[in-house]
Amino acid sequence: MNKIAKTYPAPAVLLNNNQTLVQEHTSSVAAGNNELTFDDVYHHHDVKRQLMADQHYKCAYCERAKNGDYGDVEHFRPKKGYNSSLGQPIIKPGYYWLAYDWDNLLFSCTECNRTYKKNLFPLKDESQRDIQHQDISREEPLLINPAEDNPGDYICFEQHIIKPNLIDGRVSEKGQETIKVFQLNDRMDLVESRRRAWELYQKLILVKKVVDQSVAIGLLSQSDLPDIQEEIDKITSEESEFAGMFKFQVRPH
Repeated sequence: MNKIAKTYPAPAVLLNNNQTLVQEHTSSVAAGNNELTFDDVYHHHDVKRQLMADQHYKCAYCERAKNGDYGDVEHFRPKKGYNSSLGQPIIKPGYYWLAYDWDNLLFSCTECNRTYKKNLFPLKDESQRDIQHQDISREEPLLINPAEDNPGDYICFEQHIIKPNLIDGRVSEKGQETIKVFQLNDRMDLVESRRRAWELYQKLILVKKVVDQSVAIGLLSQSDLPDIQEEIDKITSEESEFAGMFKFQVRPH
């Protein structure tokens, strides 16, 4: 997971339709209808294309590259309904007024969205959830929103394993819950992909150290060697998979 810098203003298709659609949903809920049907304007190709570009074509949560997965436009705050923990029934309505809100949309792989997050949206204090008044100002979500939060404030990596950060000597609830909900250390294919990336990085660091020492004592000429630092920069760049893993290590490497 890594910090996402979103492009503003929002895609025009959202700005042109948001207010009208939200008014329709608000009127429907006021009339007692919690079974809302949403326009798929948030799936518009302009929206998805901009989200993917802003996220370097990686999932907002697991940070794997798209790689053939069509992926989803994901609502951080669920639009239809929500549950605060696994196994609980879905409570409706959800955050319907944010269904077309650019700030509430992320690009996610289908596995993170459909298998793990689904309608989960836990809060630190459930009493602060105020769907009735469309008020999120007092909420403290227990999931990291990488477009708003700096993930490194809540999680860190020990090599390729994700851990919750310590905040004032206590384990970060937001980091812990995010790791648990998305099973970031339990999905073996995901963990293996991070492990391979980490091991390649470590090998490049070692090679660079040997090359630099050899150049320093005159055994090798730098002009005759590939640029190892360029390869290191490439694998740790914002565009690469698991950039957050290299950025938020427990100890600098």
